[in-house]
Amino acid sequence: MSYQSNYHKRPAPNGGGGRTHPPSQRFNNEQRSTELKVLTNQNRLLPMQTSDTSDYKQYGVTIKNAFWKRIKDETTGEETSREFEVREITDEDMEKFARKPMAWRIMKKLAEENKVDVAYNGNNMAYSPSATSGPEVGEEYRVKVKRDCEENDPDSERVRDRWFSVTFQDTKSIRFADVEAVMLRGEEASSEQPEEITNMLHIIVNSAAILTDGMISLETNSPAVFFPLHEQQGLLNRKALIETRDKTKILLSGLQMTVNSQKGRGTYVQTESVVKYSNKEHFEVFQADQRHRAGERVPLLNISRYSTTIAGIRIDPHRPVPDASKRAIEEAIGRMSVNIEYTFNKPGKEGSRLYKNKSVRKDRAEDSSGLGKKIIWSACDEAQYSFEVDGQLMTVASFFKNAYGIILKYPQMPIIYIDNIGRGGRGGWLPIELAYQAFEKSKENNEEIVTNILKYHDAIAGNKYINEVELKLNKLSIAGGEGANFRDRLKKWRIEIGNRAVEQTASCLKAPQIKFKTGVARANNGSFGLMGVKFSRPAKLTSFVVVNFTNDKRSCHDFVKTVMRVAKGHGIDIPSMIMDISQNDEDLDRVTVHYNGRDAVGDAMDTACNAIQMAKNFHLYDSNNYYKERNVFFQTDCFSEQEVGVECLVLPPSNNDHSLGLLLDYNNKESKRTTYFSHRIVTKDGNTYDVRLMVKISCTNSLIDPLDFRFQNGRNQACRRDGTWKDVSFVGHCYLCPESNSEFVEHDIQSKQFLHLAKDHEVDFSSMMFVYKPDDDKALYNRIKVVSNCFGGVQSQCAVMKKFEGQGKRKDQYASNIATKMNAKLSTIYDKAVSWTSMCDGGSGDDQLPWVGDVPTMVIGVGMVHGMGKSAKSIVATSLCLDSGCMRLSLSCFIQKKSEKNSDIISVGVMKDIIKGSIERYVIENNCNPERLLFHRDGLSDGNFSMAYVEIESIKEAVEEKLGHGIPVTFVICQSQQLGFRMVPSVPTVNHRGKTEANVPSGTVLEGPKSFYIIPQGGMKGTSKPVKHIVLLNENEEPRNGNYGLTMQNLINCTYQMCWKYPSATKAVRELPTIKYAKKLANQVLSSLLCLEAGVDWFGKYIRLVCPVDDTATENEMRPYLEVRNDQGAVMFPEQQHYNIVQMPFRNHLAA
Repeated sequence: MSYQSNYHKRPAPNGGGGRTHPPSQRFNNEQRSTELKVLTNQNRLLPMQTSDTSDYKQYGVTIKNAFWKRIKDETTGEETSREFEVREITDEDMEKFARKPMAWRIMKKLAEENKVDVAYNGNNMAYSPSATSGPEVGEEYRVKVKRDCEENDPDSERVRDRWFSVTFQDTKSIRFADVEAVMLRGEEASSEQPEEITNMLHIIVNSAAILTDGMISLETNSPAVFFPLHEQQGLLNRKALIETRDKTKILLSGLQMTVNSQKGRGTYVQTESVVKYSNKEHFEVFQADQRHRAGERVPLLNISRYSTTIAGIRIDPHRPVPDASKRAIEEAIGRMSVNIEYTFNKPGKEGSRLYKNKSVRKDRAEDSSGLGKKIIWSACDEAQYSFEVDGQLMTVASFFKNAYGIILKYPQMPIIYIDNIGRGGRGGWLPIELAYQAFEKSKENNEEIVTNILKYHDAIAGNKYINEVELKLNKLSIAGGEGANFRDRLKKWRIEIGNRAVEQTASCLKAPQIKFKTGVARANNGSFGLMGVKFSRPAKLTSFVVVNFTNDKRSCHDFVKTVMRVAKGHGIDIPSMIMDISQNDEDLDRVTVHYNGRDAVGDAMDTACNAIQMAKNFHLYDSNNYYKERNVFFQTDCFSEQEVGVECLVLPPSNNDHSLGLLLDYNNKESKRTTYFSHRIVTKDGNTYDVRLMVKISCTNSLIDPLDFRFQNGRNQACRRDGTWKDVSFVGHCYLCPESNSEFVEHDIQSKQFLHLAKDHEVDFSSMMFVYKPDDDKALYNRIKVVSNCFGGVQSQCAVMKKFEGQGKRKDQYASNIATKMNAKLSTIYDKAVSWTSMCDGGSGDDQLPWVGDVPTMVIGVGMVHGMGKSAKSIVATSLCLDSGCMRLSLSCFIQKKSEKNSDIISVGVMKDIIKGSIERYVIENNCNPERLLFHRDGLSDGNFSMAYVEIESIKEAVEEKLGHGIPVTFVICQSQQLGFRMVPSVPTVNHRGKTEANVPSGTVLEGPKSFYIIPQGGMKGTSKPVKHIVLLNENEEPRNGNYGLTMQNLINCTYQMCWKYPSATKAVRELPTIKYAKKLANQVLSSLLCLEAGVDWFGKYIRLVCPVDDTATENEMRPYLEVRNDQGAVMFPEQQHYNIVQMPFRNHLAA
């Protein structure tokens, strides 16, 4: 029986960017949609019938700090009078001031005391209904407000006052006829821009709500307002738990209104029912006519007989606080404002002090031993913090005892630095036992809070949501005193809100066919299942490593065994030896690190390194002789510098230099000569030969190539000429020199060396790193992803023990979801792996989306997130669709300094890198240039549309520079966040199971002239939120070269089909997958910036994020980049700076 190597690379399936055949049918979506009547959360904004046609007035507003200067008699030194002095303010200071709630308090007090009607935008602009009812232009208004709290706060008498000077400048007049025309028809009656009038109406409506007595505003410059605390129980009755279990937070119910105009249709008030948690100042809060009930305050340090917590973080008061808890406490305190209160009773110094709504900041005093710290972990430890008073060294604990007669109950507990409590804004260190929560929006987002908010939205889903909005609008209309309630305030502006929710006609799109290798899945209202299917194009998993952060080894083993078994069942190509390792506890422990430390986030990097090193020793170096005992070698893929991939065997070191060798596939005729030989040997007679390692078996004299020899089901097997495998008996290895037709065995060889070293190639190892976490902790998840994306070059797959064990008998279903994620992450340019394909009416073929598959089309989605603070950075992440089915994505990520002018705009350098890099990866994948571009941009608000044209120009310049010519561009803005629009069925429908559906079905679209709202997802809970797509530029609208243009209908259908191509879930997702993945990556990088800036040693390379100083001349010189140094400290790849921080040059094969 003859054996021969049939080892060759499978031809890549067609999945590129251009079609290879004409479209199967012309695309006409209009005949497939069905109509649906929907109710919206919009009400008409209408002009009142009135004879008053006075012009509205617009003002510029200047607010300055002021104070009363004491004038003293030069002779006696006694005070004779006071003068009102104003401190000048810069535009930058004005912007900072506008971000604080103080500006609203000033304007409210001014309007009340001077009986003027003012609508305020929270910054430097105001309006009045007429010149006679508004403020006097040029007059100085002197306003006194409480420095640190609201005027009606129960503690207001104990809080200092602060004076301000406010002046108004006449900017322009706005005709009532123009405002009336915009409200009725959505267009101007004269030359006035409707956008400006719409913005004015938005400010008027929200100012009326914010300035209404009793209403609570939790966030500065947010239009959301909440009803008084004593009304919350009635609003939230049976809809949600009003307080958290620890009684420290309260759920507040309110509404948020947005005014928008539609040309030809008029102006609408869009009202969103909102709930948010706030930190409670007092444990008891429900009492009419006051926001807080006098009583026990909520302490930051909460010590009971059951537990001790600091800012909600549990600690052991008898042991030092561990590093992980310190980090959590510092983050928790940094997210909240605090009150400080203490009473002192020392002879000659009696009284109390109260500091309201203060922030915990870093100590900035150069001479302080606490410089740069927010928290010091003991009030009585001189080594941690001390200072001199009259030559005596003191701690905070001893100072309070000596100065105020206060003996701290818990001197071993931390102290915190509170800013702006002394003269000149000076701060100070205070014991945490004197600190209490301040009333404000809670920035915590734990499981209890999320669950309770979801419970509320479930209770008002569908039509109940519209009813809830109407209820709250009615309650707001009568809030406040007679003549000063919300409705009366709007009357002064000659406008009113209609009583009925607006009904519109939407369309419902047809879902695509979801196709697997084993058949077609049945889609049901936006979702489908994976049970019993084979993936359409499975990926290959050549190795894996496991990091177990739980303390349950059995559960971790069960997870890996289940996932690997289910993944193989779905068709993922897993070599039998790798499969055997995954199913054996002893072998599994050889590639698993079981973490037992106390700081998982801080140790994540080292733990991942240890796990990968352990797996390297096991697989590559065969430290346990696992492969040697089975007469085989570890098999994987490797990549050359030219990104050419080839399958290979890894040969363990045969001498003392510890170098790994490679035995390469040689079926590529062009490179056969260079890839065939594996060794250079010197025989005992002194001759030198280039040879290939071969296998001898007992049943034939033919030599078997090691790539056609395997271990499976407990036996060695060899591949026959017809491609089938046969059990054989291993005899030994030898070396073949075809040029002299000579065979050599180890006895004949004096020395040998590898011809192909692993260090000269990028070996795909490990293919996958499984990370088993105890819970849904985002900090650990994000750190692992940064290790994976930025440092390791190893795909990672996280799983949560709590979720896995909670599946009971449905663990295979959980594992199927993991398997489809694995298949997407393991996809390469060679196998083009996808879990499923789709077929929709009008598509150009199997797995080619309408319009996208007609000609080579580059589809890009961009997401952007921002850090906090002036010196923070913006993260811009990009997803590029590599195929015309938009299922396979390539990600990139860039960092830019946060712009002072407009932080939402992508800089020219970053945008050009996005486009040029995307073109390069597209060409690698498809072997052709893109002929058109569909660009989806997330994160732009309506006010930034004009700035988006700067980005469009950058896109066009980058295309021209890269291709030498331009291509038509379609630029679509996707608004998914802070979008309060809802639409529900006018008449609830019944599904196939007889259950009433509260939400509209998957594929519901409401179309406008240049935009559309779409709900791709099938809403199971709550009220489905749409995404708004706004077409800012469409150069692809007209047909070209016999291909259909990207009309609005084609874009809508194409968008809906893309939403079914999210590889991580078997459902249509709300956001486009390109946007969803980009934002996910951006948030992962943002959360780990400190780790990136600190740098890390990673297997002989030191990698860190370099952030140039702010005063550098050019934009490119200011851009952060990753720097890579070798173990000698020399910069690697100095010829270019690596701005794309998830595409490292030493693992460039991952570009596709």
